[in-house]
Amino acid sequence: MKLSQLKMLVAVAEHGSFSAAAAELGCTQSRISHALAELEGELGVSLLARGRAGSAPTEAGQRVLEKARQMLRLEDSLREVALLDDGLSGTVRIACFRSIGTHLLPHVLEALAQRHPQLRVEIDDSCEQRADVTAALQGGLAEVGIAQLPLAGTLASTPYLHDDYVLVVPAALAPPSGPSPCWPELGALPFIGLACTGAAEILARCRAAGFGSDPARTLSNDTSIAAMVGRGMGYSILPRLASFPEPPDVRILPLPIPARRQFAIAALPDVMRLPRVRAVVRALRERKLAAATQAGRAGIIGWD
Repeated sequence: MKLSQLKMLVAVAEHGSFSAAAAELGCTQSRISHALAELEGELGVSLLARGRAGSAPTEAGQRVLEKARQMLRLEDSLREVALLDDGLSGTVRIACFRSIGTHLLPHVLEALAQRHPQLRVEIDDSCEQRADVTAALQGGLAEVGIAQLPLAGTLASTPYLHDDYVLVVPAALAPPSGPSPCWPELGALPFIGLACTGAAEILARCRAAGFGSDPARTLSNDTSIAAMVGRGMGYSILPRLASFPEPPDVRILPLPIPARRQFAIAALPDVMRLPRVRAVVRALRERKLAAATQAGRAGIIGWD
């Protein structure tokens, strides 16, 4: 029995498929299938029920998963102790969107400062496009990037948090008459577009669902857009985290269609293996740190 087999089991259980687990772990589906077959043979039970909809843990698999997660947490704690004893130091630069740098990273940096006092973490939250994050990583300007999926295939990545795209409208606008807003209710206001690839992709999906407005203007700064909406100059479709906390003169409404913004933590494969980078990634992926933020307490971010 190997820890790598347990990591694969947890990854498949969390993502519901071998393909998604392979993408997270940076290996092939066949390797995961072979490793889990060996693990099932070692334990003498079936751990996963495989079907067209994906893979789900069996009853025995659920019991094994609980112990597997405990063992992996022990592995992480051993690494942290080892890194502390080694005096982990150096600099890790993180390239990310403004909303990530504002609402999530302060808690992570605080935890890292306590665990690794000699480790310096710098934040570049000026990235407005996922391509900006990719360019920073490939150009050596950052060791870690946090951006919306999909990212370049040459990067090693692991899933991170997600939020939803929402309608941002003036607070003075009459509340929707039904259980969810309809596009025609907003037709009298000009639409203000957000200039980024992720927003463009969501806008295309909204058009396919009946949204017909063209942007009267397009801005790259979500804070400026929210300020204009608050003045009654229009409405917009923005990521929920980018519009948090909303000003009192702005109202947040759900889109008529589900529209999620999924983030990933990424790095060049060789860089991802550096001890100082792995320590930062582990801290980023600690759910208790994300849950302690205002955005986490407000329930506007989620974790698959």
